[in-house]
Amino acid sequence: MRFRGLVLIAALALLAVGIGQLRGASVEALPEFSPAYVEVQTEALGLSAYEVEQLITVPLEVNLLNGVAWLDEIRSNSVAGLSSVEMIFEPGTDLLQARQMVQERLGQAGILPNVSKPPTMLQPLSSANRVAIVGLSAEALSLIEMSVLARWNIKPRLMGVPGVANVAIWGQRERQLQVQVDPDRLAKHGVSLNQVISTTGNALWSSPLSFVKASTPGSGGFIDTPQQRLGIQHISPIKTAQDLAKIPVEPGDDDDGKPVTGITLGDVGTVVEDHQPLIGDSLAGDGQSLMLVVEKFPGADTLQVTRGVEEALAALRPGLSGMELDSGIYRPATFVESARANLALSLSAGLALLVLIVGAALLSWRAALVTLVTVPVSLAAALLVLQWRGEPLNTVMLAGLVIALAVVVHDAVADVHHVGQRRDGQSVLDAVHEQRSPLLYATLVAAAAAVPALLVPGLAGRFLGPLVLSYLIAVAASLLAALTVTPALACLLFRRTAEPREGRAHRAYRRVLGWSVPRPGVAYALGGVILILGLAVSALAVVPRIGGALLPAFQDRDLLIGWQAPPGTSQPAMVKTGEQVRSELKAIPGVRGVAAHVGRAVASDQVVGINSGMLWVGLTPEAPYEATLAAIGDVVRRHPGFDRQVRTYHDESIGGVLTPAGGDVVVRVYGQDLTQLAAQAEKVRTAIAGVAGVRDPRVELQPKEPAVEVEVNVATAQQKGLKPGDVRRAAATWMQGIEVGSLFENQKVFEVVVVGAPATRQNLDSIGQIKVDTPDGEQVRLSEVAEVRVQPNQNVFKHEGTARYYDVVAELSGGDREAVIDGVGAAVRGISFPMEYHAEVLDRGDQGEADWMAVLGPALAALVAIVLLLQAALSSWRLAALIVLSLPVALSGTAVVALLGDGALSVSVLAAMLAVLALAVRIALLMFASFRRLTSENGGTTTVEQIVRGAGQSLVPVITTAIAVAVAVLPLLLLGGVPGHEVARPLVIGVLGGLVTTVVWGLAVLPALYLSLAPRKAEADPDADLRELVGAGV
Repeated sequence: MRFRGLVLIAALALLAVGIGQLRGASVEALPEFSPAYVEVQTEALGLSAYEVEQLITVPLEVNLLNGVAWLDEIRSNSVAGLSSVEMIFEPGTDLLQARQMVQERLGQAGILPNVSKPPTMLQPLSSANRVAIVGLSAEALSLIEMSVLARWNIKPRLMGVPGVANVAIWGQRERQLQVQVDPDRLAKHGVSLNQVISTTGNALWSSPLSFVKASTPGSGGFIDTPQQRLGIQHISPIKTAQDLAKIPVEPGDDDDGKPVTGITLGDVGTVVEDHQPLIGDSLAGDGQSLMLVVEKFPGADTLQVTRGVEEALAALRPGLSGMELDSGIYRPATFVESARANLALSLSAGLALLVLIVGAALLSWRAALVTLVTVPVSLAAALLVLQWRGEPLNTVMLAGLVIALAVVVHDAVADVHHVGQRRDGQSVLDAVHEQRSPLLYATLVAAAAAVPALLVPGLAGRFLGPLVLSYLIAVAASLLAALTVTPALACLLFRRTAEPREGRAHRAYRRVLGWSVPRPGVAYALGGVILILGLAVSALAVVPRIGGALLPAFQDRDLLIGWQAPPGTSQPAMVKTGEQVRSELKAIPGVRGVAAHVGRAVASDQVVGINSGMLWVGLTPEAPYEATLAAIGDVVRRHPGFDRQVRTYHDESIGGVLTPAGGDVVVRVYGQDLTQLAAQAEKVRTAIAGVAGVRDPRVELQPKEPAVEVEVNVATAQQKGLKPGDVRRAAATWMQGIEVGSLFENQKVFEVVVVGAPATRQNLDSIGQIKVDTPDGEQVRLSEVAEVRVQPNQNVFKHEGTARYYDVVAELSGGDREAVIDGVGAAVRGISFPMEYHAEVLDRGDQGEADWMAVLGPALAALVAIVLLLQAALSSWRLAALIVLSLPVALSGTAVVALLGDGALSVSVLAAMLAVLALAVRIALLMFASFRRLTSENGGTTTVEQIVRGAGQSLVPVITTAIAVAVAVLPLLLLGGVPGHEVARPLVIGVLGGLVTTVVWGLAVLPALYLSLAPRKAEADPDADLRELVGAGV
C-alpha cells in the first residue's frame, strides 16, 4: 500500500474524534418511540364529562379536526373539565407540517360554544417527556402566594431553558378576587345577581362579558403641546379585595338609574382573595406544597435540559426565601449518568480483555495491536455516523453496537491470523485480499437479513429499528476498516512470514475431522440434533409467547406507582389517602423520598379525574434494589386502588403508547347511545362466547360516578317567566362562578370572579336553595323550577374515529390463535347491528405488539436475496442452499437462551439472531474460500485432506472470536442489571448462546457437508475480478 501511513493517521484521527465526541455525546435511555401525534386540549372547568363531550369534543372532532391531512387515527377523552383530542399521523409524516395543518383548523374554533377556554395545541413532547419533577413547599407562605410565584416567576424562567417544552403545575391555586355573593343579603338589599356581575365587571379596566361596558375599555390617548407629546395613563384604584368591596352596586333595569345609596359589593357578599376549584393537588415535602413537572421536546438532551433547569432554579433561589425547592423527586438524568458510566466501564474493560485474549490466543503482540486499533476504529466510526444523523444516542443504539462486536472482532481476528499464517512468498496484501471478497459478500448478506427488521411496524419496530440500524452501521464500518486499516497495519507489522505452529488442540481437531469428514452422516446427525433441540425449545416455550416484553425493566431508582381511587372520590379524601401511604413508604429502609400528585394540571400529560394519582418513590443509591422494591410492593398491596406493580417511568411511558384495551382478543363496538351501545356489546360478548378457544369474554364498561343532575321543569319555569337557559346561567354563576374581568398588577394578571358563597354549594340541599332572579324582580329557589337529583354518570367518554365505543375482551384458552381470531370475526359478522352501530376485531398490533406477518413479504424477499448473494459468492447453488438450510442450526443457541430468559420471541432475541447469522455466514464463506483455494492449488480435486487442512485454518479464528467476544462482554455480564445494561445484557446473552452453536456448526458440521455437496473439480475462481477490483481500490 502506497498510502498506508496516511490511512493509519486518518484512522487514529477518526479514533480520537470518536472518543472526543463520545465523551460529550447526548445519551438517552430510550429512542423516540411515539408516533407523530398532535394533542389538542380544551379546559372547561366546571363542565361534567358528558357536557365536555357534547359541547366541546364532538364539535372539535367532527367539524374541525377529523380529516386533517395525513391523519391516521383520531381519538379523544372527555373527562370532567377537560377535552383531549389526540391525532396520530401516518408513519413518516413531518411533525411540524402536521402541527401546521392542525393549527389551520383551530383557527376556526370560534364555532365552539362559549363555555371553555380556547382549544390549545400542546407542545410536541418527547416519548419519555418528563425530565424533572420539582417540589415547592413553604411554611410562611400560603399556597396562593406560592402559586403566584410558581406561575409568574418560576415557570417562565424554566420555560426559557433550551429543550423545555412545558411546565405543568400540580396543586396550583390561581389567585382570584372573588365576590362571594350571599343570597340572603341580596334579597335583603333588593339587589339581583346580574347587578352584582355588571357592577364588578364595570369596576375593572376590562371584562370578557360583552353585555357590560367594560368589554370596550378604550385607550387613554395622548395630547400634543407645542413642545412635547404626553400620553394619558389610567391607574386602577382597585388592587385588593377591600378596594373592590367598596364599589357601589349599579342600579337594576327597573331603577331610576341612580345607585342605591350605601349599598356596596361588600354589603351583598364577601370579597376575598381565593382560588379556583382544584383539578389536582400535590403531596411533597412536609407541609403544603406544589409540584412542577418539567417536560422536554423530542430529541432534547436529558442531561443538558436537566442542567439548565437546575441552573435556573439555583439562580431563582435567592429571590425565593422561605421556599424549599426539591428537584430530586424525579430526575432521569441520574439514571442516564449512571448508564453512561456503567457502559463506559464495561466497554473499556471489555476492550482491554479482548486485546489480551487475542494476543494470547494468536501468540502475537502484533495481532493484539491490530485488534486494539481496528475494533475501536470500527466502533468509533459507527458512533460518529449515528451522531451525524442528528439523533441522540440511546441504550438501544448502544446495544446494537455491542452485539455487532462479534462481527467486528471476527473480522479483525480472521485478517490478522490469515496474514500471520500466509504462505511462503505470499505478500501481505495478497493474503489480506483473499479475505476481502468473502467478507464483502457476508456483509451484504447481513444487510439483506436485517432489512425486514427495519420494516417491522408498530412499537416493536420503533425499538428494533434503531438497534438494527446501529448494528448494520457497525458491521459496515468493520468492513471498511478491514479494507483499509487492517492492510495498512499488516504491511507495517507482518513483514516476515511466520512459521506455522500447530498446537495440541489443533492436531486433535484435525484427527477428529479426518474421521468425521468422510462420514457426512455424523455431521447430518449432529446438526439435526442441535436443530431439533432448538426447534423444540422454540415450539414449546418461545413461539406461544411471541411478543413478550419489548424491553427489560430499567434499573431506575426513581419509581412510579399508579393510583386509582373509586370514581367520585373527593380531593380531600385523595390527599388523606396519599399522605397515609406516603408515611408508610417513607419508613421503608432505602427510601429517600416519596411524593405524589393527584388529578391533573393545566396543559399536563394526564387526562384524568381527581380520583387518579401517581406516587413517586426515590431510592437511595446503596439500597438493595429488588428487596426494596418488594417492600414497597408489600405496602401498596395493603391499600386498595394502588397498582400492584411498581414500575419505572420508562416502563410507564412505553405502556402509555399502547392501546389500553386488555385481553388476547378485543372486539371494539362503536355507536352513539350508551344504553344501546352496552346492549350491542353484550350481543357481541354472547356471540364470541361460543367460539372454540375463547375464554372469559366480558364487556369493559366505563366507570360511573355520582353526579348532581339539574333538569328544568319547562312549564313551571315558564310560569315564573324563566327559560331553561336562564336557570342554567344563574345556577352556573352560583356554583362555579363567572369571570367578570381581570386585575393587572406588577406584570401579572389575576381573574376577578363572581360566585356564590361557600354555604350555597355545600350539599344537595344547598344547591336546591339557590335563588334564581325572575324578570319581574322576584327570586325563586332552584328546586321550585327544576329537579335536583343525584344520578350515576359516566366519568369519561372515549372516542375513536369520532364515535363512542365499548370493548369486548376475552382470553385464549389454547389452540391456533389465528383460527380463534377468524372464528371471532365470523361470529361478529353474523350479528345484525342497528344503524350507526358496528363492531371491529382489533389486531394485536393495535395494542402495541409487532405485526410480524406484515414483514413476511420482505422476509421472503430477503431470503431470496441471501440465496442469490451466496450463489454469487460461491458460484454454486448447492453450497448456497447448504448454508441457508443449515443456518437454523447455528441460530438455535439463541432460541435456547430465550427459553432460559423470559421465553418470548422479543426484540432482543431477534436482534441477537441477526448478529449470530452475520457471524455464521462470515465463518462459512471464509471457510469455503479456504477449501476452494486449497483445491485449486492441488490440481482442482476436492479431497478429505484438503477439507481437514482448510477447516484447520479456520479453527483458530473461530475459537478465538468466540472466546474473545465472551471475555469482552464479561464485565457487562458480571456487573449485572445495573443502569445502562438492561437492553444490552439480554442481547449479549442471546449472542453468546448463538456463538456456542455457531462454533459447533462451523467447525463440525460445515466441513463434512461441504465435502458431500461441493463439486469434485475446482471451477474458475469467480471472485478473482472482484478481488482485483477491491485490491486496486485499496
